[in-house]
Amino acid sequence: MTQDPYIVLHGGFHKTATSHIQSTLARNSKQLQRAGVSYVNHRTTRKRLTIPVQCNAFEKIGIGWDPKISDAELTQMTTEFFDEVLLSKPERVIVSDENIAGHCGHCVRRGGLYRWRHKLLEVFADQFPNGVDEVHLGIRNYADFFASAYVEYLRSVNGKWFVDEQTMRLNVMSKMPNWNAVLTTIAEIFSRAKIFVWRYEDFRKIDQRIFANLCGSEVDVAALKEPKDQNKRPTASGRAVRELLQLIHKDGADAALQRRVELQETFPRGKEFGSYNPWTEQERTHLTNIYARDIEEIKKNPNVEFLEFGYA
Repeated sequence: MTQDPYIVLHGGFHKTATSHIQSTLARNSKQLQRAGVSYVNHRTTRKRLTIPVQCNAFEKIGIGWDPKISDAELTQMTTEFFDEVLLSKPERVIVSDENIAGHCGHCVRRGGLYRWRHKLLEVFADQFPNGVDEVHLGIRNYADFFASAYVEYLRSVNGKWFVDEQTMRLNVMSKMPNWNAVLTTIAEIFSRAKIFVWRYEDFRKIDQRIFANLCGSEVDVAALKEPKDQNKRPTASGRAVRELLQLIHKDGADAALQRRVELQETFPRGKEFGSYNPWTEQERTHLTNIYARDIEEIKKNPNVEFLEFGYA
């Protein structure tokens, strides 16, 4: 009897070097295959697993979402997906998508972390025929996470769903996001999985350990090649965001948002135009202190293995 492959899920979160991890795994997919490791491209995962799951889950939650996908349709779609993933009989499978708990816009519009995560993760987890063995997650300082999430949100939002900067800030400061609460949900849904967590701020210091955990002992992670498309989706500069927000208040969201690409090209990210920071000094200090407090709680969480710089 063929042994079931070992399933590894890299679930993001957003703005925690997820694209770098995915690009690295994709570029080195042939090397991984030679070691018995199959990396499922994140675009394939998103199209054939995450999006169908979310269409189904949002219907269950009661959110109007198109297209609507029934339980039977979802089972058929995800069964076909996994049949193809497992066709080559890999020993280890890495599945990656930062959207499994929800989207950046969900966080930005309400100021919390992944409001509908429980149902989204529950339906997502149910699709794995033999469960998930490991879950890998990066988290980030709340001030920087929400600033970066807001930039990402502005990239695709339309006028109907636009939330201004002040509302976002007020929502975050009133909700007080908590990564430990999100990780508790992850541990509940993926109850038999080993959960690895790291700080985005430590990523470059421990990236070899992160890749080693993801890929397993058969892969020489020191030989992995860096991705070629590191600058494929540049982040808007602070100046570009400020100009866009001013245009929104002057001309309205729909008209101004049509110019976001133009503004990003006019004010590219770099030293000259800076990065986006919506917070006052007092707000940033408070969010940073809350983040530090929550990190200490996460380290005590028995369901989590916290990867930390300076510790093997």
